[in-house]
Amino acid sequence: MMYDFKTKEKEILEFWNKNQIYQKVKEKNKKGKKFYFLQGPPYTSGHLHIGHAWNNCLKDTVLRYKRMNGFNVWDRAGYDMHGLPTENAVQKLLKLKDKKEILAFGIEKFNRECRNYSLARLQEMNRDLLKLGVWMDYENAYKPIDNDFMSNEWFLIKKAHEQKRLYKGKKIMHWCASCETALAKHELEYENVKDKSIFLKFRLKGKENKGNEFLIIWTTTPWTIPYNLAVMVNPSLDYVKVRVEEGKEKGEIWIIAKALANVVMTSVFEKKFKILEEMKGEKLEGLEYEHPFYKEMKNIFDDLKKKHKNIHTVILSEEYVTTDAGTGLVHCAPGCGPEDFEVGQKYNIPPFNTLDEKGNLLEMDFLKGFIAKKDDAKIIEMLKNKGSLLAVTEVEHEYPLCWRCHNPVIFRATEQWFLKIEDLVPEMLKANAKVKWVPKWAKDAFDSWVKALKDNSITRQRYWGTPVPIWECEKCKTIEVLGSQEELSKKALDKLPDDLHKPWIDSVKLKCPKCNGIMTRIPDVLDVWLDSGTTSWNCLYYPSQKQYMKEWFPADFILEANEQIRLWFSMLLTCSLIALKKPCYKAVYVHGMILDWHGMKMSKSLGNVVSPYEVIDKYGVDLFRYYMTECRAGENINFSWEGMKQKQRNINVFWNIKNYLLELSQLLKKNPTKLKPSSFSIEERYMLSRLHSTIKEVTELYEDYKLDEIISKIENLFLELSRVYIQLIREKSSIGTENERETVLYTIYECLNNIIKLFAPVVPYITEAIFLEMKEAFGLKEESIHLTEWPKANEKFIDKKLEQEFAVALKIIENALALRSAAGIGVRWPLASITLKAENKPSKELEEIILRQANVKKLKFELEKGKFEVTLDTNLTPELEQEGYARELMRTIQETRKKAGLRKEQVISLTLELDKELEAPAKKFEKTIKEKVNAKELSINPKTKKSKHAYNYEEKIKNKQVKISFDIV
Repeated sequence: MMYDFKTKEKEILEFWNKNQIYQKVKEKNKKGKKFYFLQGPPYTSGHLHIGHAWNNCLKDTVLRYKRMNGFNVWDRAGYDMHGLPTENAVQKLLKLKDKKEILAFGIEKFNRECRNYSLARLQEMNRDLLKLGVWMDYENAYKPIDNDFMSNEWFLIKKAHEQKRLYKGKKIMHWCASCETALAKHELEYENVKDKSIFLKFRLKGKENKGNEFLIIWTTTPWTIPYNLAVMVNPSLDYVKVRVEEGKEKGEIWIIAKALANVVMTSVFEKKFKILEEMKGEKLEGLEYEHPFYKEMKNIFDDLKKKHKNIHTVILSEEYVTTDAGTGLVHCAPGCGPEDFEVGQKYNIPPFNTLDEKGNLLEMDFLKGFIAKKDDAKIIEMLKNKGSLLAVTEVEHEYPLCWRCHNPVIFRATEQWFLKIEDLVPEMLKANAKVKWVPKWAKDAFDSWVKALKDNSITRQRYWGTPVPIWECEKCKTIEVLGSQEELSKKALDKLPDDLHKPWIDSVKLKCPKCNGIMTRIPDVLDVWLDSGTTSWNCLYYPSQKQYMKEWFPADFILEANEQIRLWFSMLLTCSLIALKKPCYKAVYVHGMILDWHGMKMSKSLGNVVSPYEVIDKYGVDLFRYYMTECRAGENINFSWEGMKQKQRNINVFWNIKNYLLELSQLLKKNPTKLKPSSFSIEERYMLSRLHSTIKEVTELYEDYKLDEIISKIENLFLELSRVYIQLIREKSSIGTENERETVLYTIYECLNNIIKLFAPVVPYITEAIFLEMKEAFGLKEESIHLTEWPKANEKFIDKKLEQEFAVALKIIENALALRSAAGIGVRWPLASITLKAENKPSKELEEIILRQANVKKLKFELEKGKFEVTLDTNLTPELEQEGYARELMRTIQETRKKAGLRKEQVISLTLELDKELEAPAKKFEKTIKEKVNAKELSINPKTKKSKHAYNYEEKIKNKQVKISFDIV
């Protein structure tokens, strides 16, 4: 019978809501041991993508496990709501192209729209997460747009200021021209892109050079050439002067790294050349060259040269010049890249960059209207006309994109506020050493990321975000950093606005403590990642409330995708060490990303996006959770519809175990909860050992957060219950003694009742549905499966030796059935013998099971060390053939009973009309047939035929006609 997930999941969701099951679980555990789960906030984009759904279902699995173990779980939901994603969405809705149009529309109206948009999306996501069975405290979800949250975020900025970690500086920042704001390292995503790279020649100055010596440079960013102020070489590398021997450049002398000379000159430039001189890079330091755009930029360059003598000279860098690609001479624009900026600072070369927020190249008339990166081709053409361009090649390389609009970023020299964190690295590494990571390699990945951390820019030139709590005096430029809404209220000249966002907070003025002047807030908002970075204490309402922090901090567990190694995990620890002087989480589980079946990243443009709504509509919530929980920790998964189908087949097996249990209970008219068997046969001992072993193993895996290993343990157990145990006891359950049948009923109930508890955290709907049917049938006391306690393993039932021996027996049976299949002999046809060559002979009890399941008369054993071989005597004697026909006849009769809709306990009067070949086996096994098909009377080829039967069927067995007729007695 197929599990009807659509009907059941709807019914169960209504049951949970109507009976407030989540609230009752919380109430039940309120005095239990505390477990602080910190929700990594999903962004309020409205619709969940498949990664969100997977992520939150995994979290819910852990929380349900903890609740079943009696823990008082802190499970406050929370969301990311500020920042560019919302601004971009609202801009689109309002048809506002850029910041200029936002200002014209009005920041007040714009931010109101942002608030409304965020709150509407939050409600949608609450609903969808609840449908996924994700139980959290949505009623009190933390929202970064609330004044209290922003106030608690200011606490971090104040602490940083007190520790002299807050500073203002001009640096080269990644900049998104589309979003018109600076981006920090953690706000970038990288993609392999194809770009035009160019080889240029810069003419050396000086009489000794005779005007025919050139530096040969290479770059993948043509738009930065107007900002070129130096050429970097490696002091330790060997360089050569080569004379060009052909073409229009014949006679020119080019300087290039020795290691690259041959490949560049012959493969890229296709020129014959002669090496004239060899020198170390340090010998080139100070050589002066002429910029290709010198005439157009004469005034700018001359002015810069007066103040900075090293402009347009060769400078040295061992760190950033290699022979991995290019020419060994690196174009240096200190205003267009952090490495260039760093080297430029050593030589007192300024970060020259005239880009505006949209990426327009300003202050250069000949480049008017040019946009950084977009107009690379135009700049290349200009360099060609100047005679500076030697070659254009295509290069595939990793390039940073904006994390939200996914457009390529540029570099821009801009003034921002920074958090000083580089000196925190040792402390972060020390803290991380105590964190439990699953998988283990994620700890090393986090360490690697931390070691490369640089001071972090925290200000953004946008509107919808937590306002920067820095006020500056209009007269003396003194700054004041506020650490809370309460502190601001005390120092403000007027009453605070109801909403602390821009533009309302911008009207709040302070009195300068130094000169009594007026202090106004700097106009920026905080990096949105500081919202989520402060959640470790903000989730506990700290510091505006103190009690929860004392009782719950730090978080026991967090779980996110592997990309958060460089994002949220890093921000959490950084912020916590600054604000609280201690780490904020104990254990981290990392999952991968979901790719399509071919291993490609899902994207709308490729048309390969799989929506969680589509998956749930086709297969249901539980199937999605079941399938996704098994994905290897930290590893990406190629989503497979075929994989979902397999899990669906398994879930139907799981559902039908319950059906079998209820039918057997009705048939025996017994309640399994009232049974206490005094002894068990080997099948029961094995199944109960497997049950308690699995309880023990699954509990240990949950405690160790090895979530990806849990599914196979539970799955193997219920599949074995169905496909091994229930198959082994079919005969015993129908025609065994009363004690045997009661023991079977007890065993199936005991196993299923515990399996649904083990499985409940993963598949909460179907386990609830099964539990409620069992509750009604057997009078179980708890209202819900989720109010039951986690099962405890009983060591006295665990027999590992028996499990191992039974596994060998099952392997023998499996081999025998495979040999039958190869010989074309069905399992209903008995065979004379099976031969086993192995180190150990199965016990007598196991031998009986092997013979019964393989349907053979005898087991022959041959002792051979290190051997495991099964052979089958496939010769069918007339006696064996007769028994085979009888078995086929019994199967066919049982099928007609099913067609007639009869229950197992219904007794029939049976008539068979057979040909002579089937008549003999039917008469020989008449007693067995009657027992198996529950027939009180059996008439075979009667001379006097009854005129009419209630049920009549004509079937075939091995092409032999059989007429089956019966009546219910």
